[in-house]
Amino acid sequence: MWNRRRMDMFEDMFEEINEMLGNMINSRLEAEEDAHVEPMVWGFSMTQRGDEPPEIREFGNVALRPVFAGEMTDLPQRIEDKRRKLLIDIMEAEESLHVVVEMPGVSREDITLQSNGTSLDIKAMTEDRKYSEHVELPARVLPDSAEATYKNGVLEVIFQYDMSDTRSIKVS
Repeated sequence: MWNRRRMDMFEDMFEEINEMLGNMINSRLEAEEDAHVEPMVWGFSMTQRGDEPPEIREFGNVALRPVFAGEMTDLPQRIEDKRRKLLIDIMEAEESLHVVVEMPGVSREDITLQSNGTSLDIKAMTEDRKYSEHVELPARVLPDSAEATYKNGVLEVIFQYDMSDTRSIKVS
């Protein structure tokens, strides 16, 4: 019986995804035949650290979270002023924290980064692309230690951890 309920749940999920994709395709077909129409991009990334619950982040220029709640009515209006949500991976190494961001279509000069030690703000603006994201970092870092590189549409920012609050504790 449990397997039947599980199958029903997956069938419902796949049916909902199929309907969502069908609506996305239909809305693109109904869009004006304009060469400057922004493509619809949506996806998600999932990260899990140890025993913590998985963290799921959306990326793209379409907000589909309400779609999962069953609201399919205004899909063409869901394109968010051409700002794309970025695909971001955060990797914790022993000595440093790496933030890898996929952001194609911009040049190095278009990117601005700001960090206060606990978060990273990423912005890039061109005529065709607009990216803006606020990322909470999983550990405190030294903003002045940041080294950023941008190559082939991938931004990598490497921070050193802030160990100033670390204290040795003697066990007696």
